[in-house]
Parts: sequence; C-alpha cells; structure tokens
Amino acid sequence: MKILAINSSAHMTYAEAGTIARVAEEKGAVLDWWNRGSGPLPEAEGYAALILFGGEMSVHDPVYRDYFDAVAALVHAFHEANRPVLGSCLGAQILAHAFGSKVYQGPVEYGFARLTLTEDGKEDALLSGLNNELDLFEMHGDTFDLPQDAVLLARGAAVPHQIFRMGNATYGFQCHFEVTPDIVEEWSSRHSGTGDRITPLVARDRPKVREDLRTLQDSQVSFAETVMTRWLELAAL
Repeated sequence: MKILAINSSAHMTYAEAGTIARVAEEKGAVLDWWNRGSGPLPEAEGYAALILFGGEMSVHDPVYRDYFDAVAALVHAFHEANRPVLGSCLGAQILAHAFGSKVYQGPVEYGFARLTLTEDGKEDALLSGLNNELDLFEMHGDTFDLPQDAVLLARGAAVPHQIFRMGNATYGFQCHFEVTPDIVEEWSSRHSGTGDRITPLVARDRPKVREDLRTLQDSQVSFAETVMTRWLELAAL
C-alpha cells in the first residue's frame, strides 16, 4: 500500500513522522514523503491514502494561499475517490480550509491537553472502545471553524475543535498524537528562539512537558497505534 505523506514544514524531516510512520511501515505501507518546495504536488492516482503532517505555517497567511489551495484540491481528489485522508495539526487545519471553513489564530497550546470524545466519537470507526477522555500532545497557535457536514469526534477545553471526520474516511486531528519525546525536544528547541506565540510557553512549560511525557506517553502511543491501525484498514478496503 502506497501512501502520499505531505510535509508542509520548512524544517520537518521524515524522522518526525513518529508513531504514524512507524505503524504504517510495520503494517506494510510505504510512505511516499513529499516536501513543500519539492516541485508540483503529486497526483492522487497511484496512492491508497493521504497524510498531511504539521508545520510552522498558517493556513490564513496570504503568502501561502496558492500552496494551501493546491493541497486543498488534492484533498478533494482523495476524498471524492473515498481514499482515506489523515491530517495532523496543520494538516487538520488544511482539511478545514479544504472544506470551506475559516482557519484563524486561536489559543496557543503546548503540552498535553485533555480531550473528551463526543457521542459520535464514541461510535467512530477509529475511536470506538477507547477511553472517553484522552491526554494528547498539542503544539499550535491556530484553530478552525468546523466544516459544514463535519462530525466532531473530540473536543478540548481551550480549543473545542480537536478531532473531526468528513464522510467515512477523512480525519482531522488538531493534536500531535504521533510525537515521541525526541520529537518534542526537537520542536521545543526550534521554538525557543523564534519569538513566536509558542516561545513563552516553551520557556515556561518545557519541564512539565518532559514530566508529562514520562507519565502520559505510553497511553498516547497506545492511542496512536490503535488509530493508525484502524485508519490503515480503511485504506486497504
């Protein structure tokens, strides 16, 4: 099974795909890694599914409008062919944009957030049977309105739109459930000197994030393995 994996970040490497890439490879899938700036976006034809990873950009930044519109068109090509799509953080925001919703600056989240499954989430193909409350890693400063016809699967206290589904197999996750402690250390170091909205939280909360990773990472990995296994099963149908 060949999966197109889009990296919009100027910094992110394949190693930062974390548990998402590990589980996909363990299940026999091949991620075809495409970086922004690598040339024209690939066509959907020939791929079983699409993964959109995170990044430091903002969907609402006019500098990147043409790029995000092009990715949105690709999302629709997969979605309309009923080929599964998964968006993580910026990827979820791209999905919201693709389906006509506004993406905008919101509360900054850095660290683990408690998410609560909705009634729809409890019955969802990826999330059913999991804990109704989930502690998952977040690192973002933008949020989005829920697209029309989207099904909200999990909400958070600070950022309500956390996990949603469009149709049967297109999923947006505002959280970064794929991270490992090494990935979080790398991202935290990058943000330490940027002066962006996340920088003060990194300076203040980095010790707590390290401690939370020691106590919460095992359950996050279990969540990621379950979700990715079930999502890959959709891609194999």
